[in-house]
Amino acid sequence: MKEPKEIKLEQSGDNSTQYQSAGNMTVINERKAPNYNQYLKLVSEFEKELELGEIEFREFIDKIQHYTNNIDDKFIGLEKKLENGGFQNDYNWAKEMKHYYSMKITENALSKATQKIHAFILARICILFNFHVRGAINDGVPKEIIRKLIVTQVIQPVQEMLGENNVLDLYDDDITSMIYFLTGNCHIKWN
Repeated sequence: MKEPKEIKLEQSGDNSTQYQSAGNMTVINERKAPNYNQYLKLVSEFEKELELGEIEFREFIDKIQHYTNNIDDKFIGLEKKLENGGFQNDYNWAKEMKHYYSMKITENALSKATQKIHAFILARICILFNFHVRGAINDGVPKEIIRKLIVTQVIQPVQEMLGENNVLDLYDDDITSMIYFLTGNCHIKWN
């Protein structure tokens, strides 16, 4: 019978993973680069509109209509929604950010392509927030961790997607304003 080998434990660095096994172990740790083909297609459509000079006023596309409309029968307002999640102290800033994005989206009503890009980003923010942040709020996770989750699980992934093809020049404050815009229209809930 073979003697087990001595296991030497070493400290790992940040963002590293250690595995220990007494027998055979297979570790598959793949991190595939996200696929942003749909976003890049929208960017190409926008660039083509610019090139052809086809940017003219258009009515809002259906997807933007969806996100600009309140989807909850029991409208309680942004302040109450933040209060329900324990973020009542953020209300004044959130109100400003929501108003900022409301103005920005009406500016971009000129182009069908820009509307599609905004709709795509709003949908992404909505899904990321509801999948990664809402549950933590419901579980009573401390606010500072919630804020970090918003940055790491919502803002950073959207910025990563925008990458070098950020044709609408959307930055962290724009993405944050979209979060509060979606909150105000009941697409994102803080409880």
